Amino acid sequence: MGGPCLKVGVLANSPAQVGEFVRLIQTAGHRASASLDASQPLPSVLPEADVWLATSNHSERARRLLESLDSTNTPIIYEDEGLVEGDEELASLGPAELRVKRAKRLANKLQLLAHGHVRDSSSQTRARAKHVWVLAASTGGPKAIAEFLDEIPATLSDVAFLYVQHIDSGTMETLKQVVDKHSAFCVRSLDAPCVIREKTVYLIPPNTQIDLLDSGVITPLDQPWLGDYSPSIDQVIAKVARVFAQRGGAIIFTGMGDDGARSSKLLHYRGGKVWVQSANSCAVDSMPVSVQALVDVSVDGAPAQLAQKLVAHFTALQASDSGIPTLFND
Repeated sequence: MGGPCLKVGVLANSPAQVGEFVRLIQTAGHRASASLDASQPLPSVLPEADVWLATSNHSERARRLLESLDSTNTPIIYEDEGLVEGDEELASLGPAELRVKRAKRLANKLQLLAHGHVRDSSSQTRARAKHVWVLAASTGGPKAIAEFLDEIPATLSDVAFLYVQHIDSGTMETLKQVVDKHSAFCVRSLDAPCVIREKTVYLIPPNTQIDLLDSGVITPLDQPWLGDYSPSIDQVIAKVARVFAQRGGAIIFTGMGDDGARSSKLLHYRGGKVWVQSANSCAVDSMPVSVQALVDVSVDGAPAQLAQKLVAHFTALQASDSGIPTLFND
């Protein structure tokens, strides 16, 4: 397995489950550096670890401790012991074979983190993003995205943006400078695994694929993009649909071609939002029009209008979560 051996903390609901998780970690080629049994009193401060492996069926004690991890830089991987249910292949395996299968799945997740420890020291004051939206563009994209970001206030919370722009690697630094100039959010180039934080714009690299982990970590991969487009909007939106589902969204801005159309349909099916730039405001309208041919798009508009509608959407969502009545409905 490539990458260093990670120190993995274990948070489980019983001594037996702790032991099982430790064996999984060792089989996956990493080291269990700390173990906590949520059936016993838990410490107020967690031991140091590069990543935590936690039960997905956590107790109230474990839940409180996991919530405290949300303000840290440490990724969490949830081990779902119920994965056998409904899977005939796994259900047919014996205990030893099943452990190997689970360990392999865990090893794949840890390997993504092992290529570079999560670096996030500049993001200590920002919480993990609850919602992730893809900003997708091609021809005319930088101008449209600049107009969009001009209308996004620094106070907008809970959301992070993944900006996917068809571009070559030689102009990425120029793109970052443009986005920095127009964004009240932090702007980050993606050169190492990191926890996805609110109030952040992540620039998706054109030369390497990315992956999203269920723990809320985004990481570059040592693999080129597949297909005709670099970066691939379809691949990024598909990953957001898989991990974030109804907490995901995509706005398809100006561009040539149909990149993003197929995965927008998947995101819509998974409960996420799909918006597009209005055709009459695009430099080239092929991308948003191709999305509208496959998806019942709920919102369209010029870039500034889309930003204003997004702010209204999250204002309403946060008001709803806090019990404040609202009339907004997109």
